[in-house]
Amino acid sequence: MEWIETTGSTVDEAKDRALDRLGIAEDDMQFEVIEEGSNSLFRLKRKEARLRARVKPLNTRPKFDRRPRNKKQGRSAKNNNAPEKVKNNKPSKNVKKDNPRENNKKNVNNNKTDKNAANTRKKRDTDIKSTKKGSSKTDSGARSRGKETVEKNKMNLEEQAEITEDFVSGLLERMDLQARVVSSIEDNRAVVQAQGLNLGLAIGPRGETVRAITQLAHTMIQRLSDGEAEGKLTVDIGGYRERRRTFLAEFAVNQANEVIEDGNSVALDPMNASDRKVVHDAVSDIEGVTTRSEGSDYDRHVVITVDET
Repeated sequence: MEWIETTGSTVDEAKDRALDRLGIAEDDMQFEVIEEGSNSLFRLKRKEARLRARVKPLNTRPKFDRRPRNKKQGRSAKNNNAPEKVKNNKPSKNVKKDNPRENNKKNVNNNKTDKNAANTRKKRDTDIKSTKKGSSKTDSGARSRGKETVEKNKMNLEEQAEITEDFVSGLLERMDLQARVVSSIEDNRAVVQAQGLNLGLAIGPRGETVRAITQLAHTMIQRLSDGEAEGKLTVDIGGYRERRRTFLAEFAVNQANEVIEDGNSVALDPMNASDRKVVHDAVSDIEGVTTRSEGSDYDRHVVITVDET
């Protein structure tokens, strides 16, 4: 801590000022009086007291002398720190020199060992390849047998017709409709027909209900057969599909004749896929006109145009 100097009319006053400046207690202050105050003759001029003070320093650790106390210890320390001398190891006289004949024998033996190892690797690779070929043949045979099994397990049309008959009969019974349900197989297609009177509720406007029943039957067959059902399935109620097919065929022929007469294309109303197929089939037998489907989803329809080919 640096020293500070203070003055006062007396030493005590100078000491008090030093304590105030240092902000410590009197026991923690170290001070030295530089000059004591005194009065001049007749007290005309007064000389102030002056001292210097500081905070008492803390006790520090005594410094130890780390130098060697005598010359002998210093010399021994120096000798201990000196690097050790490395002895040069001379080659021993007992080391044998290389014999060229023995080296040639060793090389021949090594070559034989390498050839044997190479032959062993070739044989092993050949065995692995033959094993892979055999396994691939086995896998292909298993796959072919699996395909045959899947084909054999496909649900046939007779079974589909029987299941659909039961489904349609139960559905009509729940709708309080009386009908006789029969089935037949025609051109790789199972046709299930419900015959009776007053079946309009099961047909619906423009055949929407009968198409919905057909879709339900398709979904049921696909689930029961795990997606493996052969042929196609059609459900008809009250002869609606047959009447619809006949009407569409006649209508398509009439429209095709008008196109031939005036040469203008005709776009029919949107139809489902089965109705569009009826139109395409009916017009395909007429020369001079052709058909195509346009639009998407519910706007899909048939266009009859003049055949320019």
